[in-house]
Amino acid sequence: MSSIASWSYANTATVKPFASRDDWEGGETYGAEYEIACTWEAKSEQMRSEGGKSGAQGAEFMSRHMIYTEDLRPKRLDLIRLGDSPEWEEIRDRTEWDMSPFNDVPDVKLVT
Repeated sequence: MSSIASWSYANTATVKPFASRDDWEGGETYGAEYEIACTWEAKSEQMRSEGGKSGAQGAEFMSRHMIYTEDLRPKRLDLIRLGDSPEWEEIRDRTEWDMSPFNDVPDVKLVT
């Protein structure tokens, strides 16, 4: 973790990376869980997901949490559990900010 982010990302979350979806059976497969350092806020805000590769905008949804981290591993469709919460939430959107002007790695916002 960078020195810039070390004071702000004081919480942890557990991520289950999305591996595949079985369209015949209707189930999803996830990889091994890992922890990330982060901070979050509960925020109900109307969002529009990134959409497909064609550039078309995705579906609109109401957010539950905004999660901020420096860890680049979490991606859209992964599951995330904040702190010691028993509930898993799907990551519905992901945004990165360039921090190179500060000689730092990108910051990431994950939206559930």
